Amino acid sequence: MSTQFRADGRVQSTQGAALSGISIAVLTQPAVTTTQPGSPLATLFNAALSNAATVTAASWLAGAIAFTLNAVPADVVPGSYINVTGVNPSGYNGIWQVVSVLGLVVTVTTPFTLTAIANPGTYIGAGTVATSALPNPFFSDTLGNFFFYAASGIYTVQIYGSLLPTQLVLADQNVVAGGGAGSVTSVALTAPAEFTVTGSPVVAAGTLAITKANQSANQVYAGPSGGGPVAPGFRALVTADLPAGTGTVTSVAYTLAVPAALFNAAGIAGSPVTTTGTIAVTLSLANQAANAIFGGPSSGGAAPPTFRALVPADMPTGVQFTSTTLSSANLLALLGTPISLVPAPGVGFVIVPLMITIEFFGGGVAYTDAGGAVSFSAGSASGPLPNNNIFLVTVSPNKRFQTFSWPGATDTAGNPPTDENAALTISKATNNFAAGTGTAKIIVHYFVVPTN
Repeated sequence: MSTQFRADGRVQSTQGAALSGISIAVLTQPAVTTTQPGSPLATLFNAALSNAATVTAASWLAGAIAFTLNAVPADVVPGSYINVTGVNPSGYNGIWQVVSVLGLVVTVTTPFTLTAIANPGTYIGAGTVATSALPNPFFSDTLGNFFFYAASGIYTVQIYGSLLPTQLVLADQNVVAGGGAGSVTSVALTAPAEFTVTGSPVVAAGTLAITKANQSANQVYAGPSGGGPVAPGFRALVTADLPAGTGTVTSVAYTLAVPAALFNAAGIAGSPVTTTGTIAVTLSLANQAANAIFGGPSSGGAAPPTFRALVPADMPTGVQFTSTTLSSANLLALLGTPISLVPAPGVGFVIVPLMITIEFFGGGVAYTDAGGAVSFSAGSASGPLPNNNIFLVTVSPNKRFQTFSWPGATDTAGNPPTDENAALTISKATNNFAAGTGTAKIIVHYFVVPTN
């Protein structure tokens, strides 16, 4: 990094109008001004500081040069200028205007005019770059102003162009450091205790860095725990830091009241918890009388449920139906093992069949029958089929359907009568079927009616 110093000027006509686009050449002394530009031309910059980089590769394509640098300084941006020296072949050397920056590749063209660059040949090696360069000569701006940065010294400024009747030569222009210039020998940085500083002090060149300092567990960044305001720091929380109403729980207990009709007294273990622990609750169902259900009241308005007996109002209204599939094993054992088609309806209720539908599906072997009617029974009330022919269908895939209207039956008197709370079953009076493998589906449509 090098340091330059600034010089400023202005070009205007004798009437005071600003002259833009006038060429300005800055020459070292002794200067020759018989040509435009004169000689020798000084090295110029457009900023006080110039950074350096090394050329690692270069190539030419379509009138532009692409330099690959070891690093791209921050002031190398499109529109800036760089001064390239020391490249072999020398056609790559010169002051160039930056067109684009892509990674480490900086593409350049001819300053101001953007004229295509002649092919300088294949890059052989070497080369350095000085940033913030300024072409020499350069132009005044739209207000006639111009400035340049150069090393401190005595220079000749040559001003010329088509708008001037004759060139202007300003000899012995002194470029010096500004007032108050000096040197810094050390820069240090301090920070509060919650931060860590590295790289301090910087005595020549370096970087000062601030990072967060490590803190102990359960520490918060906060103001003081009491008293007046002071700078915040890391500390443990205290009760006063918590919102109003926030406190510490020292004990948690558990109680449970249960309905005696439903549960036995609850068993609670582990209560209270004063540090850590588990509260365990044990519930067991209370014993209930036979044929009692858990339900709401049997009449009237809503009330808590209890265990009680069914009443007629609990039962569904309207026709109901069930569908039961009988396997060949079921059909072969109907004499000794009746099959339930409709479950017992409960105390005080009786099943009244309306229609029974038999769907029979022939199997691999037909059944044989030695007699004895297939019957449907509820208690002692029974309705036998007129004959068993539907079960004697020939083998698969033959099917057969039969509807059987309940013929009506009278049970045996008693209190309760024999068909109260009795399931509806299918059975055979005598002689099981033999040898068959078919199956059947029995569909029953029925009412459930109260007996009181």
